[in-house]
Amino acid sequence: MVSLKEYENAKDFWNMVYSEYKPVDLRTLTLTVEPTFDACLLLFGENTKRVCDFGCGTGDILFQYAQYYPNHSGIGIDLSEIGIAFANQTAKLSNLHNYKFMVGGIETLSNFQDGEFDGIILSNVLDVMPANIANEAIQELNRVLKDQGFWFIKVNPFYSRDEIEEIEYTEIGANMYVENGVLRLRQESTHYWINYFNKLGKIERILFFEYPWQEGLNRLFLVRKENAQVHIPYNAA
Repeated sequence: MVSLKEYENAKDFWNMVYSEYKPVDLRTLTLTVEPTFDACLLLFGENTKRVCDFGCGTGDILFQYAQYYPNHSGIGIDLSEIGIAFANQTAKLSNLHNYKFMVGGIETLSNFQDGEFDGIILSNVLDVMPANIANEAIQELNRVLKDQGFWFIKVNPFYSRDEIEEIEYTEIGANMYVENGVLRLRQESTHYWINYFNKLGKIERILFFEYPWQEGLNRLFLVRKENAQVHIPYNAA
């Protein structure tokens, strides 16, 4: 069964990965992920002005959002000190004064008022957390998201047994997979996530797309908040 250790090991893993990154002036670049993803992020931006990217890593998605909407504002939050240092240096080099990045986790959200944001970005976050921690994050993020605000949520593909073996993930509990002692995936079906996100509000878009470098269809949800409070049991969605 997954323990907190496997989840906490992810911080050291990503600090190691991000240590090879060098800050860059994004004004010389055009950021893109994939046409479906890009179009959904553009739509998300049309409906938001101030957003929070929780689990932002090096800030890639928030920077892409900023290129679309430089006059909007955003906060990126991540546990990786190296990822956040990279993001803040890149924001400075790129003259993106409306976008800030903070080291932290769920507790960091206490710095923000109820309904302070009109958009929340969660990309490969909920599906790399134990269910109880993911539910805690959703509760607090829902608090800082205003009514009728939008969730932009991406989760990994649903992998077959053969695909799991091919990418060499090890199962350590129901739907929980690690790689070298690091929690890399909490696998849930699309039906599970639809039920889960229906508790947050109205699902406006469900999109599927494939990365050139990754097998399987990524799942992307655009959800309009309609519930002031959400109560998701530890083991149910």
